[in-house]
Amino acid sequence: MKTETEYLSLCEEFLSVAQCHSDESTLSNLKKYYAPCIDSNRKLSQIKDIRALIKVLEKRDALSCDNIEPLLYISNNFLNDCEIQSKLNDYLNYLKNIQYLTSYNMYQEPNENKNKESKFLNTTESTSQTNKSNESENKSKIEKHESRVTNFSEQEIALQRMLLSCISERIGRAWRDTVRYLDVPEYQIDAIQSKYALDLKEQSYEALKLFMSQYSNGNWKIKLIHALEKARRRDLKELVEKLILESNK
Repeated sequence: MKTETEYLSLCEEFLSVAQCHSDESTLSNLKKYYAPCIDSNRKLSQIKDIRALIKVLEKRDALSCDNIEPLLYISNNFLNDCEIQSKLNDYLNYLKNIQYLTSYNMYQEPNENKNKESKFLNTTESTSQTNKSNESENKSKIEKHESRVTNFSEQEIALQRMLLSCISERIGRAWRDTVRYLDVPEYQIDAIQSKYALDLKEQSYEALKLFMSQYSNGNWKIKLIHALEKARRRDLKELVEKLILESNK
């Protein structure tokens, strides 16, 4: 995949610069900054250089081909290299262009797609009946979810919006594991990731909103806290607990 190749090349260039500009003090400061994300004293003690830190951040889904925030943070705060900063900015623009093209292709309807759609509509009568049955079932599910949402108080709706915003800003690629622990079906997770390709924030926001819409009482709070802990995002778990307590005052 071209994006991943571009990302790996960028990381190698970044590390060659970072290892020349960093020292023990820099590494110590970075370990403290990313300690909540890494969430393991054992892992932190094993990090002896910038390369090891980068590998751990990748394993924690804090750094990936579609999220280079850690590279930007390190570059902005600890490096003094205009060339690598320029390459990071170029990569960000590259991601934005891919995201735009993906979004554009998703909604356009060229003649070729219309022809394919026409062929699809000429399937057997039994398939058509199955589709109608599925549409009816999905409509029923949506109506049930909407009726549940109306049971939330204004205070609880405000809390949900605040949590959705805070979590989606920070959770990164860990959103998939989190919503799995919340029993969101795998096919819905895949659909959300496909719909909002290269936009981690929107992916996590929509997946968590889907989970919250399935509950009409306070159980969603407890399940969310437990899911974040299971997904090894104790920093977000503690943040959610704090915001929930503050909302009850």
